[in-house]
Amino acid sequence: MTEFWMELRPVDGYKVKADGIITEFNRKVLLKLYQPLMGAHALSLYFSLLEEVEENKLWSKAKPHSQLLTTLGISLQAFFEARLKLEGLGLVRSYKKAELDDQTFVYELLAPLTPRQFFEDGLLNIYLFSQVGNKRYQELQQLFIDQKFDRTEYSEVTRNFQDVFEPFRFGNETPEIPSETEFMEEKTPSKIKLDSKEFDWGYFYQLLSPNMLSRDQITESVMDTILKMHAIYQVDEKEMPSFLYRALDARGTIQLEQLRKIIRESYQLKHHDLPKLVTRSKEEVAAKEAQSKPEVNDEEALQVYLESVTPFQLLIDIADGAEPAETDLRVIEEVMTKQNLPKPVMNVLIEYVLLRLDGKISRNYMMTIAAHWKRKNVKTAKEAMELALAEHEKYKRLQEEPEEKRRYNRASQFSSKKRTEVLPDWFDKEETEPARSELSNREKEALEDQVKRIKKQLKR
Repeated sequence: MTEFWMELRPVDGYKVKADGIITEFNRKVLLKLYQPLMGAHALSLYFSLLEEVEENKLWSKAKPHSQLLTTLGISLQAFFEARLKLEGLGLVRSYKKAELDDQTFVYELLAPLTPRQFFEDGLLNIYLFSQVGNKRYQELQQLFIDQKFDRTEYSEVTRNFQDVFEPFRFGNETPEIPSETEFMEEKTPSKIKLDSKEFDWGYFYQLLSPNMLSRDQITESVMDTILKMHAIYQVDEKEMPSFLYRALDARGTIQLEQLRKIIRESYQLKHHDLPKLVTRSKEEVAAKEAQSKPEVNDEEALQVYLESVTPFQLLIDIADGAEPAETDLRVIEEVMTKQNLPKPVMNVLIEYVLLRLDGKISRNYMMTIAAHWKRKNVKTAKEAMELALAEHEKYKRLQEEPEEKRRYNRASQFSSKKRTEVLPDWFDKEETEPARSELSNREKEALEDQVKRIKKQLKR
């Protein structure tokens, strides 16, 4: 999951939109029922975003993420991971608008489920039970339960509207609600929706015995329960029919509570525990989001890769899976922030600097090149690759010239009244002396290896 944190920059702006009024009761539900699932960072982020929306308003003012990070006292990576947890639990919807080098986010805050919805959810309540244990789970239930009102012992004496007020007739004009506005109100919370594509329904239906269960009996509520059992207990398409058969009553109706009970007991018997709510690993996320792509040549593959990958993941790929150093990440984040480089251009810059400095990252060297590319108004990976290649070809030609001719060329450049295009300053400011004659061969081998890995990833 953490490879995505550099998709977001501290300088990026954001606004908060509340989807209706978040009440004090909602806060209690979040604190008692959701915090054990998402942790303190995510809860703190939710409350901090909520505080930015003024009282009796639905929108906050625009701010940079850096201000929020300072308030929370957390890193950009920790913020992003907390945001993902809020999104996964159905508490935040995130929207992004990109314009040239700038990107702006809107975080829409959603109300939590009601206690009844939560404890009858069949997903969140299972994870809560697993997280806090039976005793605490029962205590939490009691916090939101009170005695029912037995109306049979009373007779209602309430008057209706017509009994209390006299009728009133409007004139020709009727009050109107301004367009493009919405009332501030408490919205009905929406339940977590699971991706139905995670479950192979076609294969599942093929395995169903028509003598035991018809497809008509797989109603929307049954499908929802199946998806939740698949997500929680990893019950696959092959195992699910047998559980459904065991959950049928005498009339042949699927009893959902019985289905959940059978699957839960089967899981406990096999694993001697209940499942825990954990975030996906980066390998699982990458596999889930991987899509088939058409055949591309080496140059196109490299461009596609550099346009889509994050700088963090790029460093991991270059290092064959090793985690990048914190010092390198801080340098890259600082360069991106100060020079406001697009992500694809930053990726090309990282590759170029690593090749020029024999696998090392120098802050001053990278900052100087970034400033030069910014002045050149480089926007895409293709433009950055072309510029880097052109400058490197100039550098190689310069190295191949005899020393006397080189000195003569430098002198003529200073003496000439008409300025000619020369190498940028950053070619003479590298802190590590790059290799000379063998550098191009090493670059070629490194790029070929990189392209092979990229093409392999694109074909998955």
